[in-house]
Amino acid sequence: MINPTDRGSTFPLHAKLLRRLRLPCAVAAFIFAIPGCKPKTNTFAPPPPPEVTTAHPIHHSITHYLEYTGTTEAYQSVDLRARVSGFLESINFKPGATVKKGDLLFVIDKRPYEAVVNQAQAQVSADKASYEAAESDARIAEELASQRAGSEIDKITKIGKRDSAKAAVEASEAALENAKLNLEWCEVRSPIDGRITKNYVDVGNLVGAASMPTVLATVVSSAPIYVSVDASESDLLMVRKERMAETPTAEPGQMASGEWRPVDLATADTNEFNIHGHIDYVDPALNPQSGTIRVRAVFPNEDHLLLPGLFVRVRIFLNTYEAMLVPDTALLSDQSGRYALVVTEKNTVELRRVKIGRLDGTMRVVLDGLSDGDQVIINGLQRARPDITVKATAQEIHY
Repeated sequence: MINPTDRGSTFPLHAKLLRRLRLPCAVAAFIFAIPGCKPKTNTFAPPPPPEVTTAHPIHHSITHYLEYTGTTEAYQSVDLRARVSGFLESINFKPGATVKKGDLLFVIDKRPYEAVVNQAQAQVSADKASYEAAESDARIAEELASQRAGSEIDKITKIGKRDSAKAAVEASEAALENAKLNLEWCEVRSPIDGRITKNYVDVGNLVGAASMPTVLATVVSSAPIYVSVDASESDLLMVRKERMAETPTAEPGQMASGEWRPVDLATADTNEFNIHGHIDYVDPALNPQSGTIRVRAVFPNEDHLLLPGLFVRVRIFLNTYEAMLVPDTALLSDQSGRYALVVTEKNTVELRRVKIGRLDGTMRVVLDGLSDGDQVIINGLQRARPDITVKATAQEIHY
């Protein structure tokens, strides 16, 4: 019997059967033929064309801005100083509080200055009495001289005494005004509306005795508020050329005569420029060391959100114009510059060199190289190459 599991032979099983059974080759071929195992011819099937997404360029109104960074500045900041010497008697505010113009904030000991005022008033009274007497003597001397009953020399002498007494009255009245002014300065009042810092000097200290008047506190007004930025020389020249070509009578920082250029502001915690103001001042000269010019904008800040010293970003409005836009991700670059891949009517990819403008969000301004009817590839760029055939699916760009 034939052992089909013969492990000692290296021949296949059908070869052993042929040798032992001695079957003819034709019969063996018929017996061992396997249905369905006829050899097949290999043919090349090309891969399907790569799929891409295309879109037509869109036209949209673009607003051109210049963006800078800067810091907020107080609209007004006043150091309260002791204008007279004396001991600080009272502090009439809470540090950090809001104060109004004219509010009483500090009181310096008034007693020495009240005494000076009383003394000056007494001197005025004495000088007025002397003047009245001198005026009476001068009048009598003038009457006697006119009647030739008195000497001319006596008249002249008494007129001189009268005029001297009058001058003494004027001097004493001026001294009284000065004394009253010093007494008034014993009360330190707020010159502006704003918020006040903490007091720098405590009650009981001697203030105003040094050569430099003592700073008692500072009042800061932040509504409105300023933001100053340093504009580059190139930006300055561009804006000035446009302004002088369109409205030569407008002042620096203005779009037209009396119309200040709008400015938007964004704080450090947001990317939205949702605070609005306008330019109100431009330096008359550039800083030669930095090649920049200082530009100041003002914002109402009615809600007091902004405080002096904040780091902010501002954008200055320049103009508005119509432009062609495509997604910035659809524009590629190489050593020759920027380009776009466009699908032709034959569904082949074509490379188009483009001249680009500014970035507006995720969209890029195209100045030259594309037309309205071009199908620009916006997705599937990694599968597209110039001159290959692609399967394009059109999509609309939403701006």
